[in-house]
Amino acid sequence: MIKKVLTLYLSVYLVLGGIISVRNGGAQESESYTMAVLDLEPNQVSLGEAKGLSDKLRSEMSQLIQKGENLKAEYEIIERTQVDKILDQFEIQNIGCVSDSCAVEFGKMLQVDRIVIGSVSLIGQTYSVIARIVDVESGKTVGSADRQIRGSIDDVMITVLGEVAGDLLLKPVKKKSNKKWYIIAGVVIAAAGAGAAAMGGGGGESTASGVNLPSPPPRP
Repeated sequence: MIKKVLTLYLSVYLVLGGIISVRNGGAQESESYTMAVLDLEPNQVSLGEAKGLSDKLRSEMSQLIQKGENLKAEYEIIERTQVDKILDQFEIQNIGCVSDSCAVEFGKMLQVDRIVIGSVSLIGQTYSVIARIVDVESGKTVGSADRQIRGSIDDVMITVLGEVAGDLLLKPVKKKSNKKWYIIAGVVIAAAGAGAAAMGGGGGESTASGVNLPSPPPRP
């Protein structure tokens, strides 16, 4: 009987181990993309301020990419000087691109996989920064950010642009769940109950079928 119980426990262990291994083994490495960040289009904001905010957004995104933690994908950002140099060859300014079709055309000229476009606006005393990442090949938006703050443009520089960079690049934070451990605990309890029944042991709670099961552990 003891041999049967040990075999049952070993089977449960192997099954749970296999489930966890398959889940971990299913994770794929992130793909890598080249990306250009165009200047934000100004709306009730000066051109100089828009360029300064654009540089700050580019810097915030570069820092997150260098950290390489919790990224949606791996990116290599093209330097602003290189972007401006290429656009100058086409006699196009690095400003005013807010549509997906425009982003695709700019992306093709810059020969990048993805491109960031957006705008910075001032309405009343509230600043708004809207940005998105557009995939050049498909023309689809693969990341977006929409942040507002009531205050000064300094607040946008210090607070908002870091949040926008995070929205564009980082995976959303998920709350940890104890569901998996409840399932494991349930399987172990069932196995223990089956083992106790096989040995003819008593104690614990009695089910409708007459099988004695051990009392479940207290819920955390």
